[in-house]
Formats: sequence, C-alpha cells, structure tokens
Amino acid sequence: MSYIVTGGAGFVGSNMVRRLNDNGINDVIIIDNYDEMKMPNLLGLQFSDYIDYTDGIDAVRQALERKDHVEGIFHIGANADVLESDPKVMMTMNYEFSKMYFEYAVQRNIPFVYASSSAVYGNKREQAGGLDDLLPHNIYAWSKWLFDKYTDSRMRQTDNKIIGFRFFNVFGWGEFHKGKNANIVYRFYRMVKDDGKIDLFRDEIVRDHVYVEDVAEVMYQAMTGYQFQNGIYNLGGNHPISHRQVAEVVVETMMEEGVLDRKTPSAYIQLIDMPVELREKFQFYTFAEGQSEFISAITHGNEEKMRGYVRMLIQNDK
Repeated sequence: MSYIVTGGAGFVGSNMVRRLNDNGINDVIIIDNYDEMKMPNLLGLQFSDYIDYTDGIDAVRQALERKDHVEGIFHIGANADVLESDPKVMMTMNYEFSKMYFEYAVQRNIPFVYASSSAVYGNKREQAGGLDDLLPHNIYAWSKWLFDKYTDSRMRQTDNKIIGFRFFNVFGWGEFHKGKNANIVYRFYRMVKDDGKIDLFRDEIVRDHVYVEDVAEVMYQAMTGYQFQNGIYNLGGNHPISHRQVAEVVVETMMEEGVLDRKTPSAYIQLIDMPVELREKFQFYTFAEGQSEFISAITHGNEEKMRGYVRMLIQNDK
C-alpha cells in the first residue's frame, strides 16, 4: 500500500507524510523539488521515493506510471507565492500539474484528495463554498479557482473519490522555508525575536486560521475514513480573529515563557502602512462558513493551538 504526497517536503505536505507514518504507512512517494530549505522537514519521516517535479510534467507522469499499488494521491504541492507576477509559472504549477495528477488518479481508479485555497473567495464577504460569484484577486487565486472548476466538471464523469479542501491560513510546524508566505503566527514570532517588535498593518485584517496537524488529520480521514461526498469543502478554524489578536497571542505567550519582558502587548507592536502594491492582492477577511461539523470538531480551539505552536518555536529556538 503506497500513497503519493505532492509537496511532501513542504509545510503541509511533510505533516501529511508524518500523519501517514503515524498510522504505520511508510510506503510514501514524495513529489517536490530539491530546495535545501525544505530538507529539514524530511527528518524523521519514512518514505519510499522522492520525485523532483522540476524535471517537468512528462517526466513526473512517466515516473508515476512505473509505480505499482498506489492507493491514493494527496495533492498538496503548489506555488503559493501570492506576489508571483508570471502567470505561466503559476498556471503550470497549480493548474497543469494538478490536472495531470487528477487524471492519473482517474486512470488508476484511486482516491484524489487535494488542497484548494480560501484565496478563491478574495474579499467576498460570503465564503460558504461554491464556484461562481467568487472574487479571485491574484494569479494564485485564479489558478486555484480554475482547478476547482476542472475537478467539479470531471468528478461528475467518474466514480473516483474526489475531495478538495479550501485551506484557510494554515499555521504550525514546518513552515520555516516559506519566508513572506509563512503564516503570521510564525512571521510575528520571528519579527519579535529578530527585531524586538511586530510590524502590524494599520488596516483591520480578520482571518480564519487552521492548525497544520488538523489539516493533515482531516485529509487523512477524507482518504481513509470519514465518508465525505465528492466535492470541495472549506477547511478552517471556523473562528476568524484579527491580526492584532494574533500579534497579542504571540507576544503574551513569549512573555509567559520568559522570552520577553512583561509589558503590555502594545509595547511590542508597531503600526505600519500597507504597501500599495500589496493592497490589491490582499485578503482582508476570511471565514470558513458552512464548514461541516466533522471538520469543525477537529479544527476548534485555534488560539490555544497558536500558543502551543509559539511555545514549540521557543523550545526549538534555544
């Protein structure tokens, strides 16, 4: 029994591999690149092969055709740089590759569980699912929307299990390589550690967040356990909080752990203006509306999970 995990050396992908390993599944085929910054995520993981996607779609397809006994695909890998300016780069990674993995699953008659994104909603206030009347606001969001449209049309033509999850601001262990695309919990922590303060945009930003281990659990259950109907589901914490609140959670936890002197959180927060070039591509509000009770039962309590993550960062930063 083997599973394919695309993006398996990345943030969510490596946590997905760990979830499989925890359940005794070590025959895992990872598809990713050879980015040295990601390699530490592989430490402690069990996997049977590693395929470099930078060899191109045809090379990856041929490598997968030689694999036997594949039970399913967790398609998580993507170019998540919301500031990517080259549409061809983004669409090749997030649309053309995704179609190839999807069709491979259909041909093999195996389940396909994949990562979509809350970015497809843009700044639309209603974020309860669907494919129409959305507001993708950058090329990353458009690439995710296009693939959602593709799977929606194709899942009606196949008996395969096809489940998509729109991730809402995932945080947790393994995002060190993501730089400016890391979740704000990690970025705020690094700001305080490196600069002694958090640069916080003056604009009110309210986001739903979800813990990476919860994401891996939901995807694992979708593949092997819980009987989701084929479709695309929101996957968030179902509890939006402001960037200001997240900054205060980070600072308060660092004060509790003795990393910062005990002051008011505002002493460590500096308000700044949002760059003009970012404003048009930025989501100011996300909320995983209409989320299933099954998913919400797994993903609740995110503020405490954020505190636990910050403590983990502190313990491993010494």
